[in-house]
Amino acid sequence: MWAVDRFYEVGCIGQPIPQGPVLVIANHPNSLMDALIVMKIAGRRVRPLAKAPLFEDALVGHMLKGLGALPVFRPQDHPGETWKNEGTFKAAETALLQGEAVLIFPEGLSHSEASLARMKTGAARIAFATEEAAGWQLGLRVLPVGLTYHRKHAIRGRVAVAVGESFDVARWREARGENEWDAVESLTDVMREALEKVTLNLPTQEDRALLEAAETLYAAEKGLTRPRAREKLAPRLPRLQRFAEALAWLHIADPELYEQLGAEVRRYREHLELLGVKEGEVPERFHLLRVVRYAAVQGLALVIGLPLAIAGTIIWYLPYKSPRLSLNLYRPEYEAVASLKLATALLAFPTIYILYVAAAWWIGGVRALVTVAVVTPLLGIVALRWRDRWRAVREDVQVFWRSMRMRAVRQQLTTRRRALVVEFEAVYSRWQAELRARQSQV
Repeated sequence: MWAVDRFYEVGCIGQPIPQGPVLVIANHPNSLMDALIVMKIAGRRVRPLAKAPLFEDALVGHMLKGLGALPVFRPQDHPGETWKNEGTFKAAETALLQGEAVLIFPEGLSHSEASLARMKTGAARIAFATEEAAGWQLGLRVLPVGLTYHRKHAIRGRVAVAVGESFDVARWREARGENEWDAVESLTDVMREALEKVTLNLPTQEDRALLEAAETLYAAEKGLTRPRAREKLAPRLPRLQRFAEALAWLHIADPELYEQLGAEVRRYREHLELLGVKEGEVPERFHLLRVVRYAAVQGLALVIGLPLAIAGTIIWYLPYKSPRLSLNLYRPEYEAVASLKLATALLAFPTIYILYVAAAWWIGGVRALVTVAVVTPLLGIVALRWRDRWRAVREDVQVFWRSMRMRAVRQQLTTRRRALVVEFEAVYSRWQAELRARQSQV
């Protein structure tokens, strides 16, 4: 899980997975990475279900078996072999009966769509079979976990993990006795509703950039974040979800205004890009003392860290570039890019590290071995942190100088940002009024 922390900036909302038998359900936007991230934040051992072809890979399959994963045989992967899932479901049932946590992705496939895919019934059937085997006395709970990514294929991308409220399977006992299939459908529907509460769902995939731009400018204008702050994804997720819900409502209730607001936000983003903004906003004004302090602190940190960053970059250059080579060789589906990168890195970095340590021992003995064993990982971390800082400072400097040269553009952005926030709040008020009207009619 240490490798996941180096690959992504991971943030979590909610509590770790509770003890006892728990069926964890999660959305599935990022192949094997999804399971690794859930296991990282779990606070306990979790056994994931994964598609059978992954077990055939020498590296990934070995890792999955070590994690206690269970293979799922999908029709598109193994035609005519879906009967093998009976053994997988039985193993999952046994694990739950022993008080373990099992992770399943009810969508049944990894995808990059704007919202949840159609839910399969396997999770519900496993839950019912487990409780029935225990005479409905097990106390099995279903726990929804939502995964939201920003630049999910990129090293140093971001992921927000939202852990929702668990619910008891036993409440379906009577319904299960009356009509088995209706009960499965009912539990599957509730699972979907639970996942929708912890995920980000949009009308179209193109709305994602629009949504993030709108939320960013709103948060900056309302003082919820500093304009040039690079806020982690997890704290933003509740706001993004509210924006997404309002956007989905507007898409249906007023398509014309939906298109108009979308065009206005896109134009706003185009003007931001003129000032070099990739992340965050442009301040209404730059305070001289803050600018000087920022330049002094960040400049000093970059200068001090530069020699160590250069050394770390040289030492780890080959394994750092190895994921790109593997992508060129294997050309995986988009959802599997991050998984292949991580798998390659897990092979390349330890291999190079062992070679360095062995060479140090051969050349300089035990003292050199210990020195290299300790120093080389630290240099790699410094290089990674220095690169992140350099990218942020470089953008901030570019935004500052362009803002000084194009003051009119900056003033127009400030005016337009305020107007957009007024429009957002008007849409929000209409949406809330309609929700209240619906609730009063129930």
